[in-house]
Amino acid sequence: MNKKSEPVVSTIDFASLIDWYVAQCDGTWEHQYGLKLETLDNPGWLLTIDLIHTDLQGWRMPELREGCGPDANPVSPRWIHCAVQDNQFKAACDPTQIARLFQVFHEFRLSQATRSGSNQATAAGGTARKS
Repeated sequence: MNKKSEPVVSTIDFASLIDWYVAQCDGTWEHQYGLKLETLDNPGWLLTIDLIHTDLQGWRMPELREGCGPDANPVSPRWIHCAVQDNQFKAACDPTQIARLFQVFHEFRLSQATRSGSNQATAAGGTARKS
């Protein structure tokens, strides 16, 4: 059954993501790593960004989980789950929060970039730490 709902208007500024991606492309990285945006059957979105061999390698962030159960499966119509695991930023959400996935990654990147020689910075409402 196909449900129709009011369109959700959100703006995504890809300039920062494009700049970060291009900075990683060194003739080697882009052949093994990158980023991927997929659809989910819940329905929703899944964003996976490889952090290995980037300035974000080894960095962690607090898990963001809203509208999800302990197993990270959605329990609400509006849900989002973001985490850094195994040198990948992985984020999933309901269809209406795709812009937020990119915003959480952007905040994670900024938190790492603005650390002033310390091993801590703020990201997505928490603290990013180098492991």
